[in-house]
Amino acid sequence: MYCSVILRGTVKETDKQYTYKIPESLEGKVVPGSFCNVPFGFGNKTRTAVVMSVSENAGDGIKGIKEIKNLILDYPVLTGDLISLVDTIAERFNCTRGDVIELMVPACVENHKIPTEVFVEITDRETAESVLSSGSLRSAVHANILEYLLKCGKCSRKELQAAVSASSAQVKAVEEKGLVRFTKEISGSGSDCSEFLDDFPVDGKFSETYDLNDEQKEAVKKIVGENGDVVSGTHLLFGITGSGKTEVYLKCAQNVIDNGGTVLYLVPEISLTPQTISWIKGRLGGVVAVLHSRLTDRQRFSQWEMIRSGKAKVVVAPRSGIFAPAENIRLIIIDEEHDGSYKSESHPRYSAKDIARMRANKNGAALVLGSATPSVESFYAANRKVYDLIELKTRARTAARLPEIVPVDMKLQVKLGAGDILSIPLRQAMAVAFSQNKQVLLFLNRRGYARTLVCSDCGKPVSCVNCSVGMTLHNNRRTGAQSLICHYCGYMIPASEAQCDFCGCKHFTKAGFGTQQLEDLLGTVFPHEKVLRMDQDTTVSPGAHREIIERFSRKEASILIGTQMIAKGLDFPDCTVVGILGADLMIAASSYRASERAFQLITQAAGRAGRGDDPGKVFIQSYNTDNPLFRYACTQDYRAFYETEITYREKMCLPPFKAIGEIVLSLEDESSLQERGRELYHYLSDFLSYQDRSYAFELYGPVPSVIYELRGKYRLSFIIKASNRSAINAVFRHVMEDFDHVRYPLSYDNDPSG
Repeated sequence: MYCSVILRGTVKETDKQYTYKIPESLEGKVVPGSFCNVPFGFGNKTRTAVVMSVSENAGDGIKGIKEIKNLILDYPVLTGDLISLVDTIAERFNCTRGDVIELMVPACVENHKIPTEVFVEITDRETAESVLSSGSLRSAVHANILEYLLKCGKCSRKELQAAVSASSAQVKAVEEKGLVRFTKEISGSGSDCSEFLDDFPVDGKFSETYDLNDEQKEAVKKIVGENGDVVSGTHLLFGITGSGKTEVYLKCAQNVIDNGGTVLYLVPEISLTPQTISWIKGRLGGVVAVLHSRLTDRQRFSQWEMIRSGKAKVVVAPRSGIFAPAENIRLIIIDEEHDGSYKSESHPRYSAKDIARMRANKNGAALVLGSATPSVESFYAANRKVYDLIELKTRARTAARLPEIVPVDMKLQVKLGAGDILSIPLRQAMAVAFSQNKQVLLFLNRRGYARTLVCSDCGKPVSCVNCSVGMTLHNNRRTGAQSLICHYCGYMIPASEAQCDFCGCKHFTKAGFGTQQLEDLLGTVFPHEKVLRMDQDTTVSPGAHREIIERFSRKEASILIGTQMIAKGLDFPDCTVVGILGADLMIAASSYRASERAFQLITQAAGRAGRGDDPGKVFIQSYNTDNPLFRYACTQDYRAFYETEITYREKMCLPPFKAIGEIVLSLEDESSLQERGRELYHYLSDFLSYQDRSYAFELYGPVPSVIYELRGKYRLSFIIKASNRSAINAVFRHVMEDFDHVRYPLSYDNDPSG
């Protein structure tokens, strides 16, 4: 017997199926989807691989066939539908089959038999504290690593990297400084995963069921049908904030479970909060498996094994959960379907929504895309009857009403002496809320103390030495001193050492404001009110998200301020006032999706107000209140926004009317970048010129990328428009074949953010 395998994590040169002989001892055990070790190459180096097919014959002309070494697991790691999608996904997202296998079979599966992990701990506590206090570190990530370990103690390297968003190289760099040490130890017992899940409350309000209103009942019927079997296809569940979309998801999921099916329930990573997990577990019981970026290898493998064995009937996960090895999938839910985190921004740049459609089609399942502010592409598909449109037009709680939304002209507020952070109307509404024992949520999508420092002489911002972006001013959590940090590469310097690159001046003024400055101001304006801040800087330690949310839920604080992580999925019935600060910043981005994202964020944040029995009020602070986008947000009028946006997209030939692809060339030497950029331009220009006109190719560039210098490399961007994504992928494949990837380091994206 013989089998064809694909190596896990292959490069382009080894991206094909290889034939191996199955030893007699393994005959009958090796099946499609099996995970095995094989000898590979002239040195017979052991590689991991997944079996794609089994046959009695090796095929004609194949000689010197090697044998499989052993099976890593006694059972297959991929389901039949995942195996059938490997080639499709590789072609769709311009990656190797081995890349796809790597997505489908996580590292914890390969390593599970060796119960050891690399742990990291502080070498000397006093030295670490001294280094942090001195401000001598030049990397914010290095500082975060030390802060995390000082607070939490020894932990696994994977937990540390996930917690502070560090790479293995960055952790290694701190180890090379002698500040931390690595130890390889036996990881915790398998029970730590159940403890992780048991830690989420499932009683009280989380297990309480609700009667559906007529709209919700109709929505459930359209998804699971009257006879209990799902209605296959894609359904867009378009419901205003607070309309009870989650209740529809849970009713449909329970129906599928009762009929023996499995549910994939995807949420944005930022929304995978303890509150979300508790809602789902409380209603659907112990059949829930949760995949999360901060799980240890043992926890992740335990959850993966629950899914593979069929014990878990519901998989709750972010983007990567779409590859879960679940059988008999009958329902796939993608909550907040408009969220950008469903698209991977690192290689391979896959879209979880695209793969969800593929898996739903293979399984004859229902795919539910839910949002109060659907992506323009999804709503366009629903209007054209490609998707089934299901609407929820009223709030689920009969007493709950949409909040009153008040636009505030900050130009006038500055003239009145209110400053540029908190307007007078917002302050007054907050004071009234506090007098009634209510709570306030303030949304500001910029962390740090100030946007940057600007030179007093020439007006230039302090820029990062590695990236062509301004550095953000932060207060040091330990010393209170101010530092400048690049949010792209993590480079950090004390603010006192800042010097203008343009004129050499050392005198600066602060420009803009962030969540830290807002927190300081609130301490002055409302000194008797407790403030909680929730952003990337305050949620580094384990359980920090959950602790902040639970404290606010228990009314230990009357004000919650934060970035986009507080804008969605949270339910605080006593929150009656929401302030949206710096609304103009969200529109200022260079992406063609900037207006769409701004509208979505503002609407989602506004939806946190008035979810209980008391009416809510939302204040949108802007220097340009005449912008139609704010008018649509003020009236919660998604359709009016959509009509304006879709007209603009059609005139500019932007998605969904044409597909867009981007090729980025990155090099450390700027002159080499320009030279090779010209070569690539001539190739693309010539190649596209003789293609069939029906593809409607357009080429733009080369132009400097939005961030021209990033992490020490200069970048040129080429934008290609075409009638469809397949045509763009075909161009990418030709470029991959004709250009050496070492001399021309290129990245490809067939659905860039804009």
